[in-house]
Amino acid sequence: MNSRLRTNLYWIIPVVIVSLGLVLLCYQNYSKVTEAPDDDWSRGIVVGETQFNKLPKIRETADGKYVFSFFQDNKLITKELDNDFNMENQTNYEIPVNKWTQVYLHEDQLIWFDFKNIYDENKQQLVTEVDGFYPLNTTVLYVKEKALYQLHPDTKQSVKLMDIDLDQENISLEENQDGIHLMVFKKGTNEVHLALYKLAEEKVDNVYETTLKVDPGKVVNQIAYTFDNQKLSLLLQEELESTQGKPVFFNYFVQTVITDSNTPKQYELTFYDPAQENTELTEVSDVTFIYRDGVPMLLFKANGYTDTKYNEKTTFNIFEAEIGEDGTTKTERRSNTSAISTIPQWVNENTIAWVDLNGDSNTVNVSSSDLDTINLKVKTTSDDWLQALGKTFGMLALSFFALAITFIWFMWPVLFIVILYVIKSRAIDYDRSWVFYTGIVLYLAAVVLFKDRFFIPNLLNNAPDYLTFTGGTYFYLLLFALVAYLLTSITKRVNEWTGAVRVLYFVAVHVVLVTIFYGPYIIY
Repeated sequence: MNSRLRTNLYWIIPVVIVSLGLVLLCYQNYSKVTEAPDDDWSRGIVVGETQFNKLPKIRETADGKYVFSFFQDNKLITKELDNDFNMENQTNYEIPVNKWTQVYLHEDQLIWFDFKNIYDENKQQLVTEVDGFYPLNTTVLYVKEKALYQLHPDTKQSVKLMDIDLDQENISLEENQDGIHLMVFKKGTNEVHLALYKLAEEKVDNVYETTLKVDPGKVVNQIAYTFDNQKLSLLLQEELESTQGKPVFFNYFVQTVITDSNTPKQYELTFYDPAQENTELTEVSDVTFIYRDGVPMLLFKANGYTDTKYNEKTTFNIFEAEIGEDGTTKTERRSNTSAISTIPQWVNENTIAWVDLNGDSNTVNVSSSDLDTINLKVKTTSDDWLQALGKTFGMLALSFFALAITFIWFMWPVLFIVILYVIKSRAIDYDRSWVFYTGIVLYLAAVVLFKDRFFIPNLLNNAPDYLTFTGGTYFYLLLFALVAYLLTSITKRVNEWTGAVRVLYFVAVHVVLVTIFYGPYIIY
């Protein structure tokens, strides 16, 4: 071996090992950043971008393709995607758009609302002074002057359906294979009155009414519902009326048959975070409700655990929950990003879409249980690497707090060397072997005695399995000590360092290796 190389091994080998530790840390963070939401569910693929926090209803064509609508470059853009989510056609609609714009789009029929008036695709004004706009799959409903109207997209003609006062009542609509239903609810003192109507042939028929109790001190913010084959399911989202600090939210589930005249029972729902044991999801919102094979299913946004960000353990992601008749829930995660995920929709039974709010650019994403199709399109992006590197450097910066913790380890050999210099410097000058071994023993004894001050529960919970297996901390402490000892042996033969210097070198190498491999997880 080249003599110059041998004289530099004392720093080359530690640098190589430290580099290995950094690569492992970066790979670990990359794996977390790109982790799929669930074992049987894919990561998201980007199918478009939107200026605003909006995602118009996704439409499925007769030949099984999907039409997505985006507000982009101050206009409406639609993209037709095939079953593999490849774009086949794009159409631009030169209409003015902003964060208030709503659209109805079916085949070639476009009707849009600017928060005041309704227009057609030619920007011709159809209805003025509109209070509420409700685009469905095959028709449009709107509220004007305390009345609900149906606007026929083909004839552009309106028909009055019923009276409604949006100042006192809220309305929610659903269109499925059972037709069009609308839920009207009105808040009262410690109660909420619900009425379900069915729309058919330009008429609305009341098919169900009930009054549900609301606990004192709570207020109903929103009600989501779904109706299928005479069964009605409701999700009441409530909040404490006056709370200091963070708002407190509640979710109640109701299921009934519309022929049952009895007041249905309410069940308080708890949505457990599938990514973290014994932890509840919070701030449930953007709820979509359907029946699937007779079972009520929810798709929603909620604040839950994620390991995609540095120094933050929660963000808003998309979740799907199955609700049992007695209010039990089975929740699964459907997105796992560092951005705020919002406005989820089912594209089909196995696929969802949502918007990720990324600041300057909001992306529309699709994920699915059809792993063979979606995973072929999941690409590693520069943002993934930047996020992983940012997380890595952030963890490394905090890892140096570990050096302060290891002071209780290395103070003893350092103090030993200092005392020797003061009272017995000849032992150091003559390089007595016992100086080196005593210093190492003092250091290793301190490591063992004060090990738990460094390897705290937070570190052991967050560090990867290859560092925290049973006996793993002792294994790596011994391994790093062996590496440091071998290097000190080399410095004695090649660099002719004295025992005192080799003690300090041994301690430095051991502390640095422990800090690089374990330090990032102390505060993480």
